[in-house]
Amino acid sequence: MLGAADVPALALPGVKPASKATSKRRAAPIRVAGGWQVDAQQGAIRSVSARGIEAKMPTASAEAASAVTEQGAAREVVWSRLPAPHRGQNQPARSDGVLSSIQVPSIHEPADLRTLVGQRDNRDPYAIALAALAEVGIDIHPPDTVGQPLVTWAQTAGMLAAPTDVAKPGDLLVFDRAIGDDLYDLVAVAIARDARGVTEFLYAGGGVIRRGFLDPTRPSTRRDGDGLVLNTFLRHGKRWPPKGTRYLAGELLSHVIHTHEPR
Repeated sequence: MLGAADVPALALPGVKPASKATSKRRAAPIRVAGGWQVDAQQGAIRSVSARGIEAKMPTASAEAASAVTEQGAAREVVWSRLPAPHRGQNQPARSDGVLSSIQVPSIHEPADLRTLVGQRDNRDPYAIALAALAEVGIDIHPPDTVGQPLVTWAQTAGMLAAPTDVAKPGDLLVFDRAIGDDLYDLVAVAIARDARGVTEFLYAGGGVIRRGFLDPTRPSTRRDGDGLVLNTFLRHGKRWPPKGTRYLAGELLSHVIHTHEPR
């Protein structure tokens, strides 16, 4: 019977056997919940919870739901109290509760056309230029086709000028071989002119409305001595350029079409 007895294992060499004092551990005290949670401690399965967190077991009732809805924060719609930066002074809400459309800054003169820069527009660049003239109140009734018909029409009407002529805001600028290999294939609108004699213009390239600069008196110069732009790169075709191809706006400008003064 001695072989079946449960005896402690022999200690390893150099290791002291554990004493009875160190082998015994204090049992953790049993935490007893208070309040209505006392019932949760009964039975074989016990649930742990914070002591005394509830003094009364909550019950679902219409009175409890009404107490929540009577609080001040529950009587109003939250988003209606938030600031509304999207609603300007000139943008009141309609009677049906739907906001009116956002007001886009009005365009009254050619310089205001800068607000269009960066917008995507897949229309023909010539159509975009004519639409820009209409925005500032210039209606010269040009032909619908860009190229030689436009130049012939402007010459007949006495509106065609040399590229070195001063382009005033609202005039049309005609460029050669800016899009392809044809003459007069890009038309832009002059929108401003600075003290250096540099003309700022609006045009469409690659489906995006862009802004460019040119100085016809220095057509092959990119920047002046102060590092300011004189002529921007204008040619944006995807074909491989042949030797001697010109890129700057001053190099590609062929004609200026003077228009009526904007209203």
